[in-house]
Amino acid sequence: DIGVYALSCIRYFMSEAPSSMVSQVKLAPTGVDEQAGIVLTNDAGEMATVTMTLHAKQPKRGVIAYDKGYIEIVDYPRAHKATITYTEDGHVETFEDELGLDALAYEVLDMESTINTGVNHMHLEYTVDVMKIMTDLRREWGIKYPEEEEA
Repeated sequence: DIGVYALSCIRYFMSEAPSSMVSQVKLAPTGVDEQAGIVLTNDAGEMATVTMTLHAKQPKRGVIAYDKGYIEIVDYPRAHKATITYTEDGHVETFEDELGLDALAYEVLDMESTINTGVNHMHLEYTVDVMKIMTDLRREWGIKYPEEEEA
C-alpha cells in the first residue's frame, strides 16, 4: 500500500475514475508491495503512470501533462511548490505555499471547514476511487490483509 498518495494525486487530476489498469509488482519477503509500476486509463482517454519503491531514493514528483503545457509538483504529498510550464511559449509560473511544510495539515483544515460550513472540499468520491484501485491491485498481486485470510 505504498502508493496511496501517488494514486490520490493521479485521481485528483484525472477527469474521471480509471476504467483500466495494468501493473507489475515485486513483493518483499514479508508479502508487502516493495516495488510497483502501474498504468491507469479511463474512458476519457486519459492515461497515468506511477512507479514506486520502498528502498530506492527517487523523487516524489508528479508531472501532469496537457496539450499546451504541464504541471510539476515536487515532494508530493508534502509539496510547497508547483510549476506550470506553458509549452507554446515556454513561460513558467511558480506557485509556492509554506503550508506544504506542515505535512498534511490541509486535510484537517478541509475536514474542519466541511464540518463548520457543510460545504464538502474533501472529494470523498476520489477517495473511494483510490481505495477501489488499491483493492483491485492487492487482489491482482495476491496480497491479503490478515482479516481476509481464511481461518
